[in-house]
Amino acid sequence: MLGITTYRVQRQLSLCLVAIVAFLIFASQGSATDRKTIGVIMTGDIPYYAKMHRAFTAKLSREGYGNVEILLQKPYPDLISWSNAARKLVAVDVDIIVTYGASATIAAINEKTNIPVVYAGVHHPAAIGITGKNTTGSVAKVPTSSLFRYLKGITSISNLGVLYSELEKDCMKEVEELEALSRELGFKIVKINIKRPEDAKKIKTAGRLDALFLTSSASVNMALDPILDIARANRLPTASLLKGENNSGVIVTLSTSPEEQGELAAEKVIKILRGAHVGAISSSTGKDIELIFNLRENMSMGFKIPMDLVTEATKIVQ
Repeated sequence: MLGITTYRVQRQLSLCLVAIVAFLIFASQGSATDRKTIGVIMTGDIPYYAKMHRAFTAKLSREGYGNVEILLQKPYPDLISWSNAARKLVAVDVDIIVTYGASATIAAINEKTNIPVVYAGVHHPAAIGITGKNTTGSVAKVPTSSLFRYLKGITSISNLGVLYSELEKDCMKEVEELEALSRELGFKIVKINIKRPEDAKKIKTAGRLDALFLTSSASVNMALDPILDIARANRLPTASLLKGENNSGVIVTLSTSPEEQGELAAEKVIKILRGAHVGAISSSTGKDIELIFNLRENMSMGFKIPMDLVTEATKIVQ
């Protein structure tokens, strides 16, 4: 009798052990299957987008989503590269596509898939067709008129060189705003189309310029070093809509915080991962706007920034 009882106990223990092992195998398989993948399109090596991406991934990690797989695409700023980057992410069937900047966002939307698209760092989404029930994101709108005012406080401006890319719809809206402002205030816009870094030399042949205005164009910001070299050589003060590195050489920058943009995008992605439909998540506008004056660069060119402008700055580079 004792032998039978012992056998039954051992058999029950064996069955329990088998059940536990089976559960662990199933749970392991389930967690692997349920692992989410986020595709990210970040154009080129642009500090503004790099800061945004670091803030995005850090926010996911803090909220317990650090194990989410991220597939990062870094296309060159042209239509074919943006399109190819979006198609690669669609082909591997990512769960969410995150895009930094307008052109990357448009490329993802044009694929017309059911994959949710969450954008960040877009200045004029509605005006350039970034809408739809499968899209949401964070807006990085800043007033171009204010940035021009700060630039005009440094030097008198009759001829303003505006650096843009005709391939990028977001920056074309900024050019339109500057054109309207030029008619109102009586200065001339000299448009300089930048598609690749070597196009920076067009500045030299653009005629007489008093200053340079850098739009949010990815192509312009990838050509920042040669642009600033020419600006220094010709004593042209510069203004930019995208925050770069601390010592980038741009004299005045008015930009939404890339860190805030990245975190706003992460918040929307987390809602989707928790089951919310992207159509129910409203887009939001960044509130953290940074005004940065580079006094060191400004003084090296022989200009002075009025104290009333300096007091408005959120950051001073000395």
